[in-house]
Amino acid sequence: MERYDRQMRVAQIGKSGQKVLQASSILIIGVGAIGTYAAEIATRMGFGRLILVDRDFVELSNLQRQTLFTEEDAMQKEAKAWAAAKALRAINQDIQIEFLVDDANAVSLVPYAGNVDAVLDCTDNFATRRFLNQWCLEQRIPWIFASCAGTFANVMPIIPGETACLHCLMEKMPLFNETSCDIIGVHGALIPMLAGLQVSLLTKLLLGERHTAYYQLDNWEMTFQKFGVTRNLDCAVCVHGEKPETVFSKQPMLLCGRDTVQFQIGSAIHFDEFEKVLRRQDIMSNANRFVLTFTFQDYDFTVFQNGRVLVHGTDDLMVAKKQYQHFFNEI
Repeated sequence: MERYDRQMRVAQIGKSGQKVLQASSILIIGVGAIGTYAAEIATRMGFGRLILVDRDFVELSNLQRQTLFTEEDAMQKEAKAWAAAKALRAINQDIQIEFLVDDANAVSLVPYAGNVDAVLDCTDNFATRRFLNQWCLEQRIPWIFASCAGTFANVMPIIPGETACLHCLMEKMPLFNETSCDIIGVHGALIPMLAGLQVSLLTKLLLGERHTAYYQLDNWEMTFQKFGVTRNLDCAVCVHGEKPETVFSKQPMLLCGRDTVQFQIGSAIHFDEFEKVLRRQDIMSNANRFVLTFTFQDYDFTVFQNGRVLVHGTDDLMVAKKQYQHFFNEI
């Protein structure tokens, strides 16, 4: 307990509070900007078990705002969840760090149903947040919504059955994504501020302070606002139990701001077998534990073991599909 001495001196935490943190299991969805900072704070604070879920790999542009990763991780295109887990284990050997290289969905999260104390939303899209809202309601697990772009950040604790859910807050999700960090950027110094606030709210929640509010900060204007949020007693989701569609499309889709088209195969890809296919065409490839990359006709490909394929260098679905179908039969 010596490493947590300064933390236990905080009156609101103390030795008893520290024991609660050390006995907790936290599911962190998204290990990018918010997720890496939040996971590092939680690791240093001594939360007992962290499960990191992210489907993506490290890129050079991530390093401006995503801690835990290195230039070597970007060069090797390491899976974010794996690279973050490796870094966190070097910070604190006394806690349990698990990782999953996959989407957060109804199948991938089965092992954690009823097996975690809280969920941190560190994602970058509302499709995943809508799924998390539904999943956490079904599992009766509290979660903390967080988002940021530009110089603005938003965060709100959500406790199933007690507080407003995400659907209460935003009954209709925006059709267009006009405020993502891919479009308007993000101030690097904003991220640790938001992550610190998110983990602070998580700590309060675990130690028994189960009230909620919607918080917003702007780190350029240096403003911080707190809004009261009441539960919609006629909410279709958290009151009437409706289940909005949360299945992610298997159709090809353009990834916003990345000049990249994503395809999703319905089965796993065995790298050793696929590398044989590439070698027969004299195509060089590089692979690590989770990601295989190669270039074909000036287009870069990123292939994940779970069947996700990215074609980089075009925003034209038909052009990407033609390149993709050179190697894969399933759309």
